Amino acid sequence: MAHVLRRVGFGGLPAEIDALEGLPWTQVVDRVLDVTAAPSLSVGLPDLDPGRGWWDRSVDMTHFWLERCRTSPAPIVEKMVLFWHGLLCSSLDKVGDHQAMFDQSQLFRRYGMGSVETLVQQVSTQTAMLRYLDNDVNVARSPNENFARELMELFLLGVGFYSEDDVRESARAWTGHGVNSATNRYEFRADRHDDTDKTFMGITRNWDGPEIITHLLTGPPKTQASRYLAARVWSFFAYPDPEAALVDALAADFRAGGMRMDALLRAMLLRPEFLSSRARQGLIRSPIEFTVAGMRYSGLPCAEAHPEWTLESMGQEPYAPPNVAGWKQNRAWISAPAMWAKSSFASRLRWRGIEVVGSLAGTRSLSVEAAVTAALSMHGIDQPSPATVASLERFVTEERATSRWAEQAGLLYLVPLTPEFQLA
Repeated sequence: MAHVLRRVGFGGLPAEIDALEGLPWTQVVDRVLDVTAAPSLSVGLPDLDPGRGWWDRSVDMTHFWLERCRTSPAPIVEKMVLFWHGLLCSSLDKVGDHQAMFDQSQLFRRYGMGSVETLVQQVSTQTAMLRYLDNDVNVARSPNENFARELMELFLLGVGFYSEDDVRESARAWTGHGVNSATNRYEFRADRHDDTDKTFMGITRNWDGPEIITHLLTGPPKTQASRYLAARVWSFFAYPDPEAALVDALAADFRAGGMRMDALLRAMLLRPEFLSSRARQGLIRSPIEFTVAGMRYSGLPCAEAHPEWTLESMGQEPYAPPNVAGWKQNRAWISAPAMWAKSSFASRLRWRGIEVVGSLAGTRSLSVEAAVTAALSMHGIDQPSPATVASLERFVTEERATSRWAEQAGLLYLVPLTPEFQLA
């Protein structure tokens, strides 16, 4: 239960784990995929008034998102926002518009667990994507291929499943789908659109851009699209580089479910491989996952934890993927700068935890073993390694032997830096 709540969310609290104990696995899956209790998209919206400073607007957007991650009774919605944000990439630095980036994340919330075609159609004609991949300057007299290429290469099919001619013809189909400079909203300009015949994937007709997406997800390329997306989902939620037979099985269930993400997620959670040792130890928490888990277990909101101070140094700044390929996994999160940033964040959590919520108060009245167990349990670590337990017990023993005051603060600082807390 702890494993599934870490993967579909950001770490289960004791009451949440207890609520699932004893249920048949199919009912557990039903519950963790139930989004009926998700908060409204209009609750607590950030202040993105253009008259405010760039940093202030960025912080408000970050706090809005991470607070939903921390508190939502349906965290799978926010986990899917993170998934799609790393796949259908756009970045604030190029888009240059906080509202456009925020609107894109709201699309991920609204459509992220439903029809993939609906989601991709919505994102493709929204300002953030149009600007990020230059389709706002894609016109008949000078086609721009950026969006047409990444739609197939990185978003839906993968390398090797389209030709350069397909890229060129798709780019022509997407001409005229741009942004109105006055409203900063999507606008189709017929006078900038190539309305002649194009030959895309062997079919010649007067293709229009959205028809390309429909063909990729409902036509013959659907088989490859289902495999590509199944592998991406499994790699995000379970472990990287899934076996070909597993991907084929997931893709078949995905297609049978109408190419809906909730169908793919359900098929994934029902696979025995999802509960395997490889899956349980297969992923390192991304910085966003690490940060939200730290806030959940400490009980501290963004206003106290200030994740915006350290996320960039950890390597994952919200609304700013490094490039159109998105963030990498696992080894990408291991570096000296990232560990220093995690150390800084853990230090912030311990002091605010002591001052605001009284975290781990009274550990000195417990035995050394019980104090360490309490600290680990507080952070959702139910199966610590002997090495981790021994290190923490040695720390507590030495603190007590020298009558120092740092036991409580030290445990709150050290446990988030253990190997176990790094694992998703």
